Amino acid sequence: MALRDLDTNDAVFETPQIEIMPKRVTLVEVNVYDRMVPLVSGYLQAYACADTALQKEFLFDKYTTTRDTSSADIAKALAGHSADIYAFSCYLWNIGLVKTLLRLLMEARPEARFLLGGPQVMDHASDVLSPPSERMFVCNGEGERTFANFLRASTEARPDYAGVRGLSFYRDGTLVTTEREDRTHELDEIPSPYQLGLFDDIYHIGVIETNRGCPFRCGFCFWGAATNDKVVKFSADRILADISWISRKQIPFLYLADANWGMLKRDIGISEHIAKCKKNHRNPVFVYFSAAKNSPRRVTEITKIFKSVDLLNAQPISMQSLSAVSLDRVDRTNIKLSAYEALQSGLNEQKMSSFIELIWPLPGETLDSFKDGIQSLCERRAAYIVAYPHLLLHNTPLRDNRQEHGFVTRSVHDGVAEAEIVVETTDVTNAEFEAGMWFFYGVLALYNNRTLPRTSAYLHATGLMTFADLYTGFIAFCRDNPENLFSRFCETSIANADYYDIFNYPRVFHIVGHSEREAFSELLHRFVSTQGWWRDDQARASYELDMLERPFIYSNTPIAEPTFVDRMGIVDVDDRSYIVDVPREWVSLIGDDIHAIGDGDDCRFRVDHRRAQRPFASNDDRQVGNYCNGVIMRIETILPTWTQLDSASDT
Repeated sequence: MALRDLDTNDAVFETPQIEIMPKRVTLVEVNVYDRMVPLVSGYLQAYACADTALQKEFLFDKYTTTRDTSSADIAKALAGHSADIYAFSCYLWNIGLVKTLLRLLMEARPEARFLLGGPQVMDHASDVLSPPSERMFVCNGEGERTFANFLRASTEARPDYAGVRGLSFYRDGTLVTTEREDRTHELDEIPSPYQLGLFDDIYHIGVIETNRGCPFRCGFCFWGAATNDKVVKFSADRILADISWISRKQIPFLYLADANWGMLKRDIGISEHIAKCKKNHRNPVFVYFSAAKNSPRRVTEITKIFKSVDLLNAQPISMQSLSAVSLDRVDRTNIKLSAYEALQSGLNEQKMSSFIELIWPLPGETLDSFKDGIQSLCERRAAYIVAYPHLLLHNTPLRDNRQEHGFVTRSVHDGVAEAEIVVETTDVTNAEFEAGMWFFYGVLALYNNRTLPRTSAYLHATGLMTFADLYTGFIAFCRDNPENLFSRFCETSIANADYYDIFNYPRVFHIVGHSEREAFSELLHRFVSTQGWWRDDQARASYELDMLERPFIYSNTPIAEPTFVDRMGIVDVDDRSYIVDVPREWVSLIGDDIHAIGDGDDCRFRVDHRRAQRPFASNDDRQVGNYCNGVIMRIETILPTWTQLDSASDT
């Protein structure tokens, strides 16, 4: 608008234009793993910026770190962003830290608003909001639409958030929860943050979501409960383009974030594209997915595709329990045991890695049924067994019906996470829960670590001692000998609920295979030598072969003449090999492809432990956990090779 000044000969003066600065939005993800693509933040920004008005009104940036970063450092960095709006992704593994950050940021940025989303806060606003905090909001449900509408409301001089669907917040001391936002049924409405160039950092883990939803409503799981069973899909072209982007950017680890990878026929074609990208760009190197619960053949075909290009992966088989009673109580439709047996046999024949996922304790499970289930898996030569603690997740049927199942929980409040661990049910006392945890630590040390494969199989087949009795007996011996580091580790882990930490189980492999290898060997030998079956010749021979074949986790673990081996003749020990004379009568125990040749009472072999190991370099729990877990899940890559030597002089 022009103003005329009559005293200056009608000169025209323009009103100065006031530049309105865009508001700043910082999207925050605090992850377990370092340098993980912040896909949720990318979705929120991409969807909001599809509206040109919002794109002009707001400047976006993303902040990602790991839960190991101190709250003071994170708060300082976030305050430095000088954002008007901070949006946090909240999960059980970071919610304690997020709460601390909110307190610090509200002091540092008193005019800012804070939006929280994710499964830990959805429909649980009262856990994180309080009447004085009228600048904090919780998103209930999918975030993209609610986030964009929240930004639109924030552009008003006096924002009215009551018109934004999917929100909870306090207003005048009263908790307000608005009508829920509809789910997005056409997922391509959300532009690809990969294709928009929103990820410009260096990442180690790429994340791809090809669909949303789960057709199952397992009682322990948030996935199906959150999505009302309906599965909706991103377009195939978009998915392939995003995977190509990840591959070209040389991101080594790919996480397929679907509830049931392999459920859809098109997953075969997408897997072939991943393999093609690996072939063309040498990345990704490793792919992880949650396998479809009822499509074992398709999942196996996918695993073959990945294996054909040396794309490392371990096929997960989510059984959760082998107890029919338990599976019925948690509304879990599991694959039949006979189908699993055929699946596992095929995987073993093709030397394809896999792992069985269990949860301890679910409703209806008992200590005996838990042990029986693991024994069934051992009988069928499961490659790797993991029993997760039962975390009582928000917005799941089991949490809603906790009294019915007699759940007693233990809380983890370490300043970072907030988790409820089920330690007692109507079918399991707290003492039985702890006995089950001890038992599983025995499974980790003896079964997963391939410490006694021949011995345990022989004892079970002949009726001398079942798998379950062997692991139970060994753990009882450990508890009677608490001075051993392995025993102390198990005791401390159970007393402090350290089994909740994802890096705890892999620490077992580090202890028994590296840091306390000799002490563990001595403990194990004292146990086996007290057993009645110790007088059985084949059991003794199997044990000695197992000791020669015990895998080395690292390439620089000292290798010395194995103790407690006297029936096999140790001829020499070089850098990474044993030269051993095996009595002819026991050669067949080495393996189906090994046959005694030549004359004489003994056959000479080289047991070569020089395989795919890496050297031990750091005692950091995170590095140890990541490495040991990856190695043991593909343990066939570090098991020694047996080579028969031509003569006694050939070493």
